[in-house]
Amino acid sequence: MQQLLSQLGQYWASVIEFFTFDTALLSEPDMIVRLCVQLLLLAGSAFFSSSETALFSLSRLDLQQLRRERNPRAETIHELLDQPRRLIISILSGNELVNIAASVNMAGILVVLYGGEDAGWINLIVMVPLLLLVGEVTPKTVAVSNPVRYSARIVAVPMKLWVQLISPAIWVIREIADRITTWMVGEAKAADNILQVDEFLTLVEQVSKEGVLDATERALIYNLLDAGETEIVEVMAPRTQMAFINYDMPFTEVVEKFIAYRHPRVPVFKTHRDNLVGFLHAEDILRLVLDDKDIDNMSIEDVMHPPVVVPLTKKVDEMFDFFQQHKVRAAACLNEFGGVDGFITMRGVLSYIFGDISGGTPATAKFYTEKDINVYDVPGEMRLTDFDDLTNFGILDPRMTTIGGVAFRHLDRLPRVGDRVTFDDIQIEVLEMNEHRIARVRVAQGVDLDDLIDDSDVHVTEQEDLKDKTLDRPDAEEVEEGIDEELEIIGEEEADQFDENGDGFEAPRTGTEP
Repeated sequence: MQQLLSQLGQYWASVIEFFTFDTALLSEPDMIVRLCVQLLLLAGSAFFSSSETALFSLSRLDLQQLRRERNPRAETIHELLDQPRRLIISILSGNELVNIAASVNMAGILVVLYGGEDAGWINLIVMVPLLLLVGEVTPKTVAVSNPVRYSARIVAVPMKLWVQLISPAIWVIREIADRITTWMVGEAKAADNILQVDEFLTLVEQVSKEGVLDATERALIYNLLDAGETEIVEVMAPRTQMAFINYDMPFTEVVEKFIAYRHPRVPVFKTHRDNLVGFLHAEDILRLVLDDKDIDNMSIEDVMHPPVVVPLTKKVDEMFDFFQQHKVRAAACLNEFGGVDGFITMRGVLSYIFGDISGGTPATAKFYTEKDINVYDVPGEMRLTDFDDLTNFGILDPRMTTIGGVAFRHLDRLPRVGDRVTFDDIQIEVLEMNEHRIARVRVAQGVDLDDLIDDSDVHVTEQEDLKDKTLDRPDAEEVEEGIDEELEIIGEEEADQFDENGDGFEAPRTGTEP
């Protein structure tokens, strides 16, 4: 052990002896100038590295804040960031120049101190950690800690002067870089300085906190953005809630059923419901009624319009252009096998973005009941998003869009009244079935449904109301009392205005019926 320690001591002594130099050389005028230049070059390296981090860490909100504070450097920073490619080329060019100059200058210093033979590898040992710590890590850490203040106080003015000074060289470098990039990856397709969605949302949150946007305007913005990512399957009225008219039905019966349905657009099928042959429009049928036409001698072909169909994968926001281009306000939604899955209308699209536009008492007041704390009776077709807005239960399902669909998936069989499913502290009980479809469920969180008192007759009014307003009633026998009044109004205001406030079918949002 003593021998090992002795050898280590001798080794370190030789290393120290090797790096020892004549300190008198440092007092020579030429050496003092070189050392001062070295400090300036290292400071320049730190400046360019920190400038890159500080400037490109600024968000648009930071720039807006500087402008609101009337900071004199705000316009300078905005001007620099307005051309990011020119700025990054200027920063990188300056950083490379000072780093190379610092390495060359340090090599000259080491040649004087240690001679030419060993100066090369000593320069490598000295400059790598020096540039890493002084020229990269430390200045960038300082800059990123407060990029707004650092950019305004230290970076803005010197960087603007540097960009102006190096502008001719920037043009040459950019042309060469563009040609190389084009040769390697092809022509550029994206424009510079595009506002990203997350940046826009951050801006919305900021201006909302400052009171520039109210809650309604903010919700509208979010809905508009969601519309670009949401498929129409989330908005359409499902097939089970659609009313159909058979092409082979006598025309007098067609008119009777159309009036009973009370929908401005009704699809017409031949043989089976996946074979759509056209749409009937309310304005055409009502003109016949108001003009007292002889419908006994007419056929459905006289008033039928060609069918309009869209795929299920179409986005909600795309439907605006689609409806305008085709000059229609409703379309059938087809799946990949050509079957009809639902019905999408202009009103359904507008309701998704603007909320319920029907006015009056919210339909949710009729279609859900809070039985107890965290216990709700709701329609099976209520969408999960609407149910979560109502209860905050946080039920998520990657495959189902309605609360009844969630119960159906967990049961994994045809549901029956009284069936229950339990998951994640949630209980769902099937209260009512409409053939194979779950019509109404009771949902509880953190509550045992067996502990509740059964008062099934409490909701007779709501249940009957729900049945009367279900869309899939092809054999409806009663016409709503208001139909005669509507016909009179339409007669006064022209029949073609019948569809002013609705398009027939729409997805049930929080219990609203189409």
